[in-house]
Amino acid sequence: MSIGSRMRGALGVALLLGLAAGTLPAARAQDTTVGDAPPAASATGSAPARLANDIREAVIRVPVSVENHLGRKLDAELIVTTFRPPGPGPFPLAVISHGRPPQESRRAAMPRQRLESAARYFVRKGFAVAVPTRIGYGELAAVGDPESSVRCDTPRYASAAEAAAAELSAVVRHLQSTADIDPSRVVLVGQSLGGFATLATTGERLPGVVAAIDFAGGHGGNPDTRAGEPCRPDELRRRFADFGRRAAADGRPVPTLWVFTENDRFFAPQHQRRWAEAYREAGGLVQTRELPAFGEDGHQLFARGNDIWQPIVDAFLKPLGFPIPGALTPPADGAAITDEVRSLPSSRLAAGYRKFLAAQEPRAFATNGLRWGYAYGDDAPSRALALCDQYTDGEERCRLYAINRTVVWSAP
Repeated sequence: MSIGSRMRGALGVALLLGLAAGTLPAARAQDTTVGDAPPAASATGSAPARLANDIREAVIRVPVSVENHLGRKLDAELIVTTFRPPGPGPFPLAVISHGRPPQESRRAAMPRQRLESAARYFVRKGFAVAVPTRIGYGELAAVGDPESSVRCDTPRYASAAEAAAAELSAVVRHLQSTADIDPSRVVLVGQSLGGFATLATTGERLPGVVAAIDFAGGHGGNPDTRAGEPCRPDELRRRFADFGRRAAADGRPVPTLWVFTENDRFFAPQHQRRWAEAYREAGGLVQTRELPAFGEDGHQLFARGNDIWQPIVDAFLKPLGFPIPGALTPPADGAAITDEVRSLPSSRLAAGYRKFLAAQEPRAFATNGLRWGYAYGDDAPSRALALCDQYTDGEERCRLYAINRTVVWSAP
């Protein structure tokens, strides 16, 4: 089995950090809802107890005013999770937008959105990252639901798009005004309704936005009652055509990448092809990547298929002036793992390595010979490296030692 296939496992993530002299108190984290996936559960079933300091996680509030489908004004402060690489910047900015669970109860229960795996990918590429929790979700559900399509037979997609685009535009403008952000290099990214919102925002022609990436974008989907068939896909086609027309209004549309799979249970691929064609025919710039079936529902690719989509995004962004790779590419070859600790770079790592061996797959163990970190669950290699590197100031950076059942370590 390949490293890639093993990495498409459970979203639940538990992280432990160790030092050579002993083990620190356990640090646990979770990824919150990605798109329409159910919220992940940590080992304790609770939300992250602390911010991810290694990627400088912080939370800011951005004021915004939007209208719902009735023209009622909704004022709120968006909750925006931010992440940054080391250093003073200025950094390019990636704004990542979450999706929309069909059930109202799940939308109201959503925690602050972090999308940590995707954020870590963009931080590795040198980006600062912003992940807004929009109006209608989590603690902002009480404000109202401007993204509601209201009725399946006569959906109000236009008002939903306008509200979402206004919110993303407010976040972009706010962060463009900060000293460590390069206002001329902004990339918009979104999944599911977040992809719909991202493409709607291209129609705003915001100064500094240089690319947009859509993972299975759309609206009005419900995998339980209408698998693959959203409400009024013809109306969605008109919306995407409008986004493309507005994006090209000044003759300089930004490049867009559309990524979707053949077994998406929210929006079947034939619909996504038509929506991309409509955006292109209206004047927008489009690259599409239709991928084979992913798991039981390809709509979860963005949440669970990091090893698949991250190289695709690297290739898309490289000619646009973002050459630093964000995808982790562990060695393809390695030795079969054993429970022996004698082969470790140092006997000081034995306690941590035994914890790694006892963890479920997908899993990863990282070390620099003195410090160690291991993780299991989604994006395990990235998390293991991050945990190990938290205490390596002035020392050699950590490298992956083992993934799942394979030792990938090689001498520097």
